[in-house]
Amino acid sequence: MKLDQIIQGLEKLLIKNNYSPQTIKFYKREWKKLELFLIDNYSSTEFSFDKGLAYLEKQYGIVSKYIDGTISQQRIQLLRVIHLLSDYQLHGVLTRRYTASRNQIHLSDEYAVIFNEFLNYLKENELSYSTIKHYSHISKVFLDYLSQKQVTDIFTIDLAICNSFIKTFSNFSFKTIEQNICGLRYFLRYLHFKNKLTVDLASKIHMPAISKTRSIPSVWTAEELTQLLKAIDRNSPLGKRDYAMILLACILGIRSSDIKNLKFDNFDWENKRISFIQHKTKKPLSLPLPNEVGWAVIDYIRNGRPTFYDTHYIFIKHMPPFDPFSEGNHLNDIIRRYMNKAKIPATKNRHSGFHSMRHAAASLLLEAGTPLPIITEILGHSNPDITSIYLKTDINKLKECVLPLSFDDETFNIQ
Repeated sequence: MKLDQIIQGLEKLLIKNNYSPQTIKFYKREWKKLELFLIDNYSSTEFSFDKGLAYLEKQYGIVSKYIDGTISQQRIQLLRVIHLLSDYQLHGVLTRRYTASRNQIHLSDEYAVIFNEFLNYLKENELSYSTIKHYSHISKVFLDYLSQKQVTDIFTIDLAICNSFIKTFSNFSFKTIEQNICGLRYFLRYLHFKNKLTVDLASKIHMPAISKTRSIPSVWTAEELTQLLKAIDRNSPLGKRDYAMILLACILGIRSSDIKNLKFDNFDWENKRISFIQHKTKKPLSLPLPNEVGWAVIDYIRNGRPTFYDTHYIFIKHMPPFDPFSEGNHLNDIIRRYMNKAKIPATKNRHSGFHSMRHAAASLLLEAGTPLPIITEILGHSNPDITSIYLKTDINKLKECVLPLSFDDETFNIQ
């Protein structure tokens, strides 16, 4: 397909979707440079994704800099210049790999009604904030895709249309594809349940098989965790808070969403237990409270927490108005801050968010000889199969999983 043919159709979609004149001008300027590159190097304006990458490499060195990790975020955005062309060439639509605030998706009246009804349905089912956000996003993107394909009646969609939409996920990571298909199936089940579809299309769309090369959760060694914890100033109020939160994650494996929601009545100090309803699964979880973790929380409450009595949440922000953490705050900046202080490198192949502490907890439990079913219970997983991916971090330990669970000082030396 010739470059000018792609640009002609794509420019109409950019205008229709309220892209700013400045953004469109930027894209057209880069596409003009690309056209000259194609003529000079291939004697033709026939476009392909590989040719687009070759242009970015020659013009900006993007591929080489991405591989060695020296590329800036601003330069990475130039990939969008090529992705737009490639996606339109393959699918004939303006794909929504992300939605900028200035380029919101605007649905037709009929599809807007369907979307709002679905959003209310999600909220009524008490799903987590992140799940609602993901399912609502993928449903809106799907409805936008239907509009661009000029499918104006929801009753007419079929498996072929759904599969063509799934193809737009190309070049996404396996995990993202898996999550998007899960969200699409949920939306299709809803449409069938509400009699907006006569066929249960969700049952005909199968989840992709787990990739044999699926990434193994990156874990922290005991030395790295010690290095990270030592970088925290435990004499400051903020340090006391962060230290307690990180211990809850790396020793007990508690999710960041649950740590943010912990309240005073979740702690049974007399019996040394912590109990709460998990934010993600809505299932209760009760865990023993190791002395190190318990004293860290007590130290924060007594000596670090701002004097603030209008909330029962334990962990709050340390800037006025001292609110609890928001739903969308995954606490990742906290880990990265102390990684920088401890001079622990954050490479692109390594997870460095708060959830990586949960991976560390699973690994530490495994190295301590904890049986897999007990690790499953501690992490709050619904079945051992979910936890088994952590076993890939040290397969030799699998033969040694016979010791009872222990949180004594010998097993977890965090001083």
